[in-house]
Amino acid sequence: MCSPPAVPDHSLDRLRKAGRRFAIRENYLVMAVPYLTAERQLRRGFIADPIDLVNESEIGPPKNHQMYFIGEEPHDLAGGSLVSVLGGGANVTTIFDEHDSSFYFSHKLQHAGQNREYVSVVEKFEQYYRVISGPATHLFPHSDGSFLDVDFGADMISPFCFPDTFSAHAELNGLNARLKPLTIGIVGLGGSGGYILDFTTKTPVKRIQMFDDDIYTVKNAYRSPGTSTSADFKKFKVDLYAERYSTFRTDVVPHRERITSENQSLLEDCDFVFVCVDKAKSREAVVQILLGLGKPFVDVGMGLSRLSGRVDGGLRATLVDETTREKVIADSTLPTWEDADDLYDKNIQISELNALNAALAVILFKQRYGFYESADPIYNVLLSLSKLKLFTQVSQ
Repeated sequence: MCSPPAVPDHSLDRLRKAGRRFAIRENYLVMAVPYLTAERQLRRGFIADPIDLVNESEIGPPKNHQMYFIGEEPHDLAGGSLVSVLGGGANVTTIFDEHDSSFYFSHKLQHAGQNREYVSVVEKFEQYYRVISGPATHLFPHSDGSFLDVDFGADMISPFCFPDTFSAHAELNGLNARLKPLTIGIVGLGGSGGYILDFTTKTPVKRIQMFDDDIYTVKNAYRSPGTSTSADFKKFKVDLYAERYSTFRTDVVPHRERITSENQSLLEDCDFVFVCVDKAKSREAVVQILLGLGKPFVDVGMGLSRLSGRVDGGLRATLVDETTREKVIADSTLPTWEDADDLYDKNIQISELNALNAALAVILFKQRYGFYESADPIYNVLLSLSKLKLFTQVSQ
């Protein structure tokens, strides 16, 4: 088990001793700063920059010389815009909660007539603070005191065991917010299900529920993410995965159960479900339960053969929700038959296909919740292995 990430502070003692008001929010370091409007009115704004962790408690040097600003355009004592000094320009990027940036400044330090980069986060924040706050503190000498007292709120409630600094750097916080409230279910932790778990553990969804009553054996080691040791064998798959990911994130919940009509209530808390069942009869039972509950889901499958002596066939990922279910049912998109010659059933190790199938499923999931762009209402994705070509079907 891991505990929620602590606010890194080893690199920030100098800012704290200087009386700066700051917090780590959504993996940005955010600091309050006084500034003047064009009319010389005192305002409180915020400078913000993504942090880069060297380890769990030490912030590394800044990646660049740029800085986000939340507030109106700051000005000097004469009413001139400080943008001419700070560089950069207008920008709208979600920093945390409902707070978007208004500017993205680009200000380098000068040394011996030459520009140089910042050597530390403290140096960078202090330089931007001095430039922006200088006119305000000159006109209002106490404006860098209690005026800056602000309730930043609690640090971000995160499912991760250490801060997701990548999302802040990539400006993905606004999109990630669309996934945060979700509880997802994964029915079947075989090859594709294992990779779906691996991909979704790296999203900020609130909770991941796993459903599988099978034991992890040697064959599973060759089509699951990561590496295995002999100590992994004979454990329940869900228990092993819960243990494996417990050092990375919280709320990966194991259920040593196969979903049936008798325990379908376990799915009621799920906002979205991935169906990763390789037996058609079992798939049909789970699908009917999900249709009855009105739950959106993605079903994945592979159809493989060796008719030419080489492995051929295809992968499928199908999104079923309120807009596509009638189309899926009418077209019998989900297979409900058993194929005795199916290579997957013969236990040939195809981990790269499992991973690719899982990636298609997670992309459909993220498209549904607005993380990825979708030019067309795609609900069914098919990959031809021999042609390495994607075929898609749309719901309209």
